[in-house]
Amino acid sequence: MNAQVEPLPELIDESFEEATFLWSRWEADLASISRNLDEVWTWTEDRLGGALDGVQLAPDAILERLTRTALNDGNRHALSVCGHVLATAAAPNARAILAELLRASTGDKLGALVRGIEVAPLDGSFAPITKLLTRNGPEHAAALARLKAFRRAELGAELTTAFESNVAHLQAAALRAARQLPAQYAAAWVDAGLKHDDPAVRLAAAMTGLKQRIPNAWAATLATARNPRPEFAALLGPVAMLGGDAEYQLIYSALAEPPVRQAAIWALGNIGTRDAAAYCIAALKHPELAKAAGEAYCAVTGADLARDRLTNPEPDETAPAFEADDLDANLVPTPAEQWPLPNPDALREHWNKAQARFRNGVRYVRGKPATLEALMGAVETAPMLRRPDYVFELYVRSVGKYDVEPRTTRAVQRQMMTVGRARLTEPAAS
Repeated sequence: MNAQVEPLPELIDESFEEATFLWSRWEADLASISRNLDEVWTWTEDRLGGALDGVQLAPDAILERLTRTALNDGNRHALSVCGHVLATAAAPNARAILAELLRASTGDKLGALVRGIEVAPLDGSFAPITKLLTRNGPEHAAALARLKAFRRAELGAELTTAFESNVAHLQAAALRAARQLPAQYAAAWVDAGLKHDDPAVRLAAAMTGLKQRIPNAWAATLATARNPRPEFAALLGPVAMLGGDAEYQLIYSALAEPPVRQAAIWALGNIGTRDAAAYCIAALKHPELAKAAGEAYCAVTGADLARDRLTNPEPDETAPAFEADDLDANLVPTPAEQWPLPNPDALREHWNKAQARFRNGVRYVRGKPATLEALMGAVETAPMLRRPDYVFELYVRSVGKYDVEPRTTRAVQRQMMTVGRARLTEPAAS
């Protein structure tokens, strides 16, 4: 009889390191300014899947060692890999190890584990983990609510447990999860959240109310847009997507408010009109706004800065003198800092030639009139960066028929897109 041969620990460790690196790349690619869903799969997700398969071969002893190290180090991507693998691995004690790991984790560590779990192909063996999260206090209840909402599972008592904790960030998490409730059930949660003292809770309530078309959420959102504050700047995007001419003026006015100017530039891409494109061109004169303005211009017109040769090279930065150098400064650029730098003259010339095909009073999505079909096309083929906005608008305008989770795997997204498209195109009942 042949004895079962276990994989070499060195190979498991190598797969784990590769999976951790590729997980970080995948998370960044989900907000890529240049790659679409299929390109993310080709460049990153497919390789990530192979590395995760390698880790899933690990026996219990190696899984315990890897998870203990990840928990001690606090590497969020390593913890996401651990959560994902332990939720699906065939090792006899994998789920028990995951239970202990979750029980010992709070804050960002718990969030990282849940991130790995929420994109995993779960089966019935995960049921004990659900019970653990239900019984382990408000923070774990909020984590379960997040997990269920992400996977479009029915929400339960965990929502109440998290909200009644009176801990603001847990209440905000509960309200974000409540976006998946039917509108008639979400309304009471939204009403309570909009009356909350904490801005993050009110923001979560407003976003949930907007998604479920709850009228008082729209009224509260417009009130914040009239007097824009940084903590509510994220609401400018939905105002642009769901509003009309009067609401667009609120966005244009916000361009003059430095604390929310970047959010207003983003919202121009959601407005999608000739006027919005012109505001993007005007914003190019401000160096700190140029990259965001170039991206928003592309969202309106369908231009591609690299393809259409509308970029400038990044300026050389002079190294500071040693005594003036901040040795503790974070030198890793933010994603937005890595966006292409537009050439203002080239972009103005592009707009001069292109604007004739854009009609007054018409919204455009990447150069096409903003129909449901155009929005679905953008979800299916456009760069990842704005897909969450397109999905949000489709959900609202279709009254929930089109529902795609833009931060999960390509296979799951493709299935959700197929279902959503079928629901939107099925003949109306006679």
